[in-house]
Amino acid sequence: MNKWIEIDLKLIKRNVAAIKKTLKKETKFMAVVKADAYGHGAIKVSNTALRAGADLLGVLSVDEAIILRKAGIKADITVLAPSLLTDIDKIKQYRLIPTADSLKFLKALNKKSSVKKPQPYYLDIDFGLKRWGINPNDFLNFFKKALTFKNIKISAISTHIDYVPPKNMTEAEEKLSQFKKLGDAAKTLAPGILLHAANSSILCDFPHWQLNMVRIGNLIYGLYPSKIYLEKTKGAPIKGIERPWKFYSKIISIKNASKGESLGYSSEFVAVKKMKIATIATGYGDGLTMEPTDKSIKLSSGFSHWGIIKGHKAPFIGKSGICHTLLDISDIGNVKIGDKVLLPVRRTGASQRIPRIYR
Repeated sequence: MNKWIEIDLKLIKRNVAAIKKTLKKETKFMAVVKADAYGHGAIKVSNTALRAGADLLGVLSVDEAIILRKAGIKADITVLAPSLLTDIDKIKQYRLIPTADSLKFLKALNKKSSVKKPQPYYLDIDFGLKRWGINPNDFLNFFKKALTFKNIKISAISTHIDYVPPKNMTEAEEKLSQFKKLGDAAKTLAPGILLHAANSSILCDFPHWQLNMVRIGNLIYGLYPSKIYLEKTKGAPIKGIERPWKFYSKIISIKNASKGESLGYSSEFVAVKKMKIATIATGYGDGLTMEPTDKSIKLSSGFSHWGIIKGHKAPFIGKSGICHTLLDISDIGNVKIGDKVLLPVRRTGASQRIPRIYR
């Protein structure tokens, strides 16, 4: 095996527990496991997160939710993106909680449900992201119409604001405040509804906006989305938060290059010194970056991507091929064929063909 992914479930469990400690006692914790739990494996992560204290799960689509149900997971599962009318039968069959922004969908869902056992659902409000959701100016009228459907029940109201740390903090604060006002107005008509707007970045930068529930993805996987949080904590992570994912590839070849020799496709890289080069059998077909180290052909020692060998950086040379990448190991001693390289592969982009090893 010359490439594999290691996933430490013990670290995921610790991450969830550490996040849980930051929440108010009454705040519910939705573990977001969309996109196969950000590439970590939705079934294993879901079970681990629930055991560690998560209250329910969040996915993007009905199909993702069905995978979890078929694996025997019984916890509440929320579909965070609006579902299609053709999904309603599956929503009912697999006991899912859909998110809606359409009265047409609610009418159809109501028709397939029963007043004796009302179908729960969420409503989403759009505060500028424009991917889905109800216009804030139309929300209360929409909400009142939704209440006329007696076979379905609103259990939560959500929003995902267009916040990018730290670019628009003031705007984010204003939008979160507007969301709460609309949610509080809705609660006067239907008490008991949960409000949730906090993803990982909101929880880090606006912990006072936990509201009734948070939905956390990145932090579970050891990814801090907020530089502001890291600055506040002087770069020290929350105790227990670590990255459980590691992508490794083994060196399959080592060659030497002379100063001035051109390397790689299109001879796009010219060695500025005598170099030692390692090849790994991993490329963009596996999810590794396809971006060149330099934007054009030039004599340069600057790099933007690298692997880690024995704790040292090994810069990429030129572009990754579909199934190979060259690394500069000139300054790393005692490297040999078969040594492993830790690689910066985006978790959701990593090929499903790569073996996952759980620890």
